[in-house]
Amino acid sequence: MLGIVIATHGSLSEGLKNAAEVIFGATENIETVHLNLGDDVQELGSKIKTSIHSVDQGEGVIVFVDLISASPYNQSVLVTNELEEEGQESTYVIGGVNLPMLLEAINHQLLKTPVEQATEAILEQGASGISVWHASLVVEDDDDDDDF
Repeated sequence: MLGIVIATHGSLSEGLKNAAEVIFGATENIETVHLNLGDDVQELGSKIKTSIHSVDQGEGVIVFVDLISASPYNQSVLVTNELEEEGQESTYVIGGVNLPMLLEAINHQLLKTPVEQATEAILEQGASGISVWHASLVVEDDDDDDDF
């Protein structure tokens, strides 16, 4: 089963997992890691590594982080590089996590999609899951129904 780690600032990781469970029900093979104000960043890296090992069932691991180039991302990349040197090459780090991306990952977990394909689908979902609506953007229908 695909492993999922969510590493974020504050309790966002737990909130994302909780929201996914409201939608999907109980989830499996997902760990959350969070960095709180004043936490040691090196300790965050250790927690991420432990979580990756915990969810790794040989079918790949995806580590979701909230911000690219921030501490959870940087530590995830460092850990992933260490794991790759140890021969574990199936761990991916995806930045900018949102709920649609996590739901897509869980769906691919259930479908047993190979991690490489799941990662591509998750990135597509992340981009397509963003939208804006405002009344000024609604196109008015110029056709008048009273004209026969």
